[in-house]
Amino acid sequence: MKKLSFLKSTFSLVLVLTMSILLVNCSSSSDDDEDYVPSTGNAFNLADFTLTVTSKKLVADWLQIDYTIKNTSKISYTKGEQGNFTVKFTAKTTDGEIFQRTTYVQYVEAGVTYTDDVHLNYPVGKTLDLSTLTAVIVKD
Repeated sequence: MKKLSFLKSTFSLVLVLTMSILLVNCSSSSDDDEDYVPSTGNAFNLADFTLTVTSKKLVADWLQIDYTIKNTSKISYTKGEQGNFTVKFTAKTTDGEIFQRTTYVQYVEAGVTYTDDVHLNYPVGKTLDLSTLTAVIVKD
């Protein structure tokens, strides 16, 4: 009976040591994240993008805006790795109230044009002045 007890305690000790070693290795401070360098190593600038509003359509109490973003650089852009950029859409109603909608630029390969759409909401009863619509990319 004593022999079985000894084996159980030895097995438990080996298990605890193995789990401890695995835990230390998994939570090591020499993680890949610490040494991570983006493949390009370059930060993007506003000049690396072109933004074009391709269409705008009033639908009930929102404006549908179709747009394109072209990455004019020779490297691919990924949000967070080479900076953060936001597309900001702004329009006024005929009584001067300003409405805005923003969306992040997520990923655009080098030389590629990205297409998307966004809805700019405004209250029922207001009239949106489409001539006041602006769309700009800003660096966060």
